Amino acid sequence: MYVDTMGKSYCAKLWNHQYIHMSGSFRLCCATMDNIEDGNGNRLHINNNSLENTWNSNQIKDIRLKMIKGEDISSCSKCVEQESRGYKSMRESQDMEKNFALTKEDGAVDVMPTTMELHFGNLCNLKCKMCGQQYSNQIGKELLEIGKDDNDFLNWIYKESGNVNIWTNNLSVEYKWFQNKKIKSKLFEYISQHINSLTVIGGEPTVIPEFWELFEYLEQKDTLKNLSITLTTNLTNVNPKLTNWLPKLKSWKVWASVDGIDKRTEYIRYPSNFKKVCENLEFYKNLLGTNGNITLSPAIQLLNIDQLDEILIWWLKFCDGKLGKQLDVSWMAQVWYPTICNYDIAPKSYKIKVANKLKQSLTLFNQYDQIKTFYKNQIDNLSQDVCNFTDRKHFQKAFIRYNDTQDKHRNNTTWRELLPELELALTDSIS
Repeated sequence: MYVDTMGKSYCAKLWNHQYIHMSGSFRLCCATMDNIEDGNGNRLHINNNSLENTWNSNQIKDIRLKMIKGEDISSCSKCVEQESRGYKSMRESQDMEKNFALTKEDGAVDVMPTTMELHFGNLCNLKCKMCGQQYSNQIGKELLEIGKDDNDFLNWIYKESGNVNIWTNNLSVEYKWFQNKKIKSKLFEYISQHINSLTVIGGEPTVIPEFWELFEYLEQKDTLKNLSITLTTNLTNVNPKLTNWLPKLKSWKVWASVDGIDKRTEYIRYPSNFKKVCENLEFYKNLLGTNGNITLSPAIQLLNIDQLDEILIWWLKFCDGKLGKQLDVSWMAQVWYPTICNYDIAPKSYKIKVANKLKQSLTLFNQYDQIKTFYKNQIDNLSQDVCNFTDRKHFQKAFIRYNDTQDKHRNNTTWRELLPELELALTDSIS
């Protein structure tokens, strides 16, 4: 099928990409919260649906046809929102005419996907501030522990849901579908036969044995050389076998989830160790060769928006002052939810201080177009939001209650100690 029109809602992922959620369900991509379903409203899950059949499920075929017609896709709203704010979204625009031509009348395509994003469950070793138990089984465990002594707090968490923790329906959930030997075997074979670009996320993949089993399988099949792998990691753990595996890959990339310097990153990504994170970064840096890449990807949020300049200075030092093909930085990880982590809820006075701090440091990064553009967007957004400020006191109170309670339980460094200016601004705002 070929349609000589521009598909305004087009995204190439519907023709080249498959996404497996940490629960084992299928979704269009990482930017949507919607599961792919059958005609009866039942989600398609890897336990009882093959990857081949899911690829041309009725829902997927229908969305392809809508994209060809340029119709709005509700599942793509996050990308639309990001683009409206001046940021690059996850949408891919390449090969539109080619993909339209491959599409049959019913929306099916015979060509199997060549890229995949695979979430190895939610098993993790950290309890990150902006995370929920769907991404880290440790978060749910911690909240349940707090609830033993403070049931009112736990009930409040359930009630507030999207403000403080989106995924409160099952705080004890652990996704381990990949431990099923039959499913694991089929998945590994599928990747070996069809996929040339694989993105792996957790949980934290490096603490999940099956992630390393995948490397071993691909090495045995002699298909590492055909594969590009992208790994999102908190850098708390590495496997010495990577020194053998990474050079064999067609290419590899590490998305480095570092959200602050020293105590700040240890607070946000509790209980990480910044020294260990830096050591593991050096481990990957020493393996860059000609096929590697390390990209800094901070989760930009209220807890670190004031430290972006310091993070960048540290990163540029790590990169020996050079950003490029092998050492880069990405601004994709803007924390929109839970709401209390979004810097949008900050008081006016704090936003003004942060905007001014960014303005003052902008000249340090003028030679880096990517950083300069991002900085200007951040400054503009903060300044504009100050002018169009709406009442955020409810979210501010939620931020304080959640973090104070969690900090008390952890008996570690508190947000008040790390961010005294934010504490003062919030106190003044809600008083």
